[in-house]
Amino acid sequence: MHLPDRHSRAFSPVQMLENGLNMHSAVSIGFRQHARPLLVYILGWGRSGSSVMANILGSMPDAASLGEMRYLWDRGVMEDGICGCEAAFSECAFWPDLSFGAQPLKAMDSERARALTRSIGSGARRRQFPGLHNERSRKTYFDRSAGDLDLLMGLYAEAFERSQSRVLIDASKSPFYALNLLYEQRSFDVVFLHLVRDPRAVLHSWKKRKPREDVSEGQLFPRYSSTRSLLQWAVVNAECERFAHLAPDRYYRVRFEDFAENWQRALATDAAPLFEQVPGGRGGENSRAALVHAQHSISGNPARFILGEVTLDPNTSWRDEISGTDRRLARMICGPAARRYGYVMGAV
Repeated sequence: MHLPDRHSRAFSPVQMLENGLNMHSAVSIGFRQHARPLLVYILGWGRSGSSVMANILGSMPDAASLGEMRYLWDRGVMEDGICGCEAAFSECAFWPDLSFGAQPLKAMDSERARALTRSIGSGARRRQFPGLHNERSRKTYFDRSAGDLDLLMGLYAEAFERSQSRVLIDASKSPFYALNLLYEQRSFDVVFLHLVRDPRAVLHSWKKRKPREDVSEGQLFPRYSSTRSLLQWAVVNAECERFAHLAPDRYYRVRFEDFAENWQRALATDAAPLFEQVPGGRGGENSRAALVHAQHSISGNPARFILGEVTLDPNTSWRDEISGTDRRLARMICGPAARRYGYVMGAV
C-alpha cells in the first residue's frame, strides 16, 4: 500500500478532527440511513488490512472509527496508549470523559481495567469461545457478564453521541470479542464485516518487524512463524464465518485484494445493503484512492496514523519473496478455506 509520509500531511490530526474532511466530493457511496445508530464490526485475522479499512469507513459521511475496542482497557486505560489523534489516551479530547457506568474512563483504576480485560476484553477469549459454538454457552456468558456488558453497550451509545456519528466502526477483528455484540440489550444495531486476505500475504506480513506506534517505549508487534500465522489464519477466519450463521442477515465478507483494487466497488458489491449512492458524490478516476482523516482510534496498525490522500495497493510483493516451503505450508493448512474465498493456491 502506498502511503504519504506520516509527518508531511496537509492537515494536523486536530485540524482534521475539528474541521472534518468532507468525503461527499471524494466518494460515490456512503452508509445507508438506519432507524438506529449502526456499529460496523470488522472481523478477521491480523495483517488483513483492517486498520486501513476502518480509517476509510470512518472517514465516510456521518461515520467515525473507534479502532480496536477490545483493547480499550489494556492498551487504552492501563498503558495510556496513543490515540489515532496522536494524543495519549489520558490527554485525548474524546476518550477520558466517556462514561463506563457512573465513572468516566479517566477515573478508572488499573485493577478495574485489568478485570474488564479478563471479563469482556482482549483477555476474555477462553470465556467467549464456547459462546460462538452453542446457544447454552452463549447464554451462560451473557448471564455471567451482564453487568459489564450493560456498561459496555452504554459506552458505545455514548461514543455515538460524543462523536456525533450515526455509524461507528470497531476494527477489533476478534470473533471472540464480537460475541459481546450479540448481546441484545443495546440501543444500536450491529453488522459484521468479515475482511479476509490471501494467507500467503498474511504469512509474509507477520514475519516483518513492525513498530507499535501507540506506545512510547518503541515496542514491536510480535512476529509469528509461518506455521503459527497460517494456523491462526485458518482458525480465526473459520470462527469469523460463524457469524454467517449467528447473524445471517448482518454478515458480509470482503476480500482485501478486491478492497485495495477498488474499495468503493468492493463495498457496494459485497456489502451492498450497507451502502447507497451519495448525492453529488464522485468516485474519481483512481479507484484505489481514498481521503482519510484522523480518528479517535484505539490500537491497531501504524497505518491508522496516515492521513490525507492514500492510494491502496494489494501489495503482492509476497509472490516474489516467500519460500517454496511457505507456499506448500499455506496450501496444506489453508488450502480448502482459501479456495472457498477465491484464492488460487497453486504454485503462485
